[in-house]
Amino acid sequence: MQEFYFALLGDEVKLPLYVTGVGSTDPEYYCRRPNGHVYHQIIFGARGEGVLTIDGNEYKIPQGTGFYLPASHPHEYKPTEAGEWETHWVAFSGACIENVLPAFEFNKPFVFKMTDHSVFESLWQKMLKTTRSSNLNSGHTNSALLYTFLVELNKLITCPASTKENHRMDQLTPIIEYIDKNYATAITLKELARIADLSPQYICRIFKECLNMRPFEHLTKKRIFESKKLLTETNLSINEISKAVGYNDCSYFCVVFKRQEGVSPAEYRSAFNERRGTISRLEDGE
Repeated sequence: MQEFYFALLGDEVKLPLYVTGVGSTDPEYYCRRPNGHVYHQIIFGARGEGVLTIDGNEYKIPQGTGFYLPASHPHEYKPTEAGEWETHWVAFSGACIENVLPAFEFNKPFVFKMTDHSVFESLWQKMLKTTRSSNLNSGHTNSALLYTFLVELNKLITCPASTKENHRMDQLTPIIEYIDKNYATAITLKELARIADLSPQYICRIFKECLNMRPFEHLTKKRIFESKKLLTETNLSINEISKAVGYNDCSYFCVVFKRQEGVSPAEYRSAFNERRGTISRLEDGE
């Protein structure tokens, strides 16, 4: 059964991301596009098995496996000789698509294996239902659903949940727990290696492969997270907060904080206090 809907676009084209079409093709047919598709596409196998040919490479696409096709990128796909193939797909674009996709690490076509098929299927079903509805805000709703879909896919491709990766996460757990408990101290990579009984090089590699960051990036995130709590829940000076979260140089702490949050610690505290003051006045009936 073929079921597909193309979005009636209006103001949605001003959004960073928007859905242009969503549907299912059952049975999928031989599709050859020498010039690619006009929109970006994500297609995944719902039943049976197909074959994708792209950039001179051939990939089998069974149930639970999908692929991303950039707009205007030549490709072809077809069912295997073994039987029929059902695909579910979503096509999309966006006013900021050229900036958004690299942030999701969608820099080229790729094939992915879905460890939890239900997550993607649920989001696809919601986009399908929303697109075929007569709701005037359906395009905006689908934009939010598409963003969630891409976030889930980004999580999948940056840290696949295979047995190997699960083992690596088990190796990282004591390191992360140590950092979270001792963030206010001067932690070294050699110290982390001793705790986990792993080499410093291996720790850096599995941090990057599983969390897409270096160990000290996690340390920085933890320190800034704790500093935000101190900025909003205490009257400690910024210099005192800097020392409390592991930075002896207050100026450097301010630089790191602004790089992470986009505002200085003082601006962050001021903005929070203004918001808290507004809420207080509203509660008092002013």
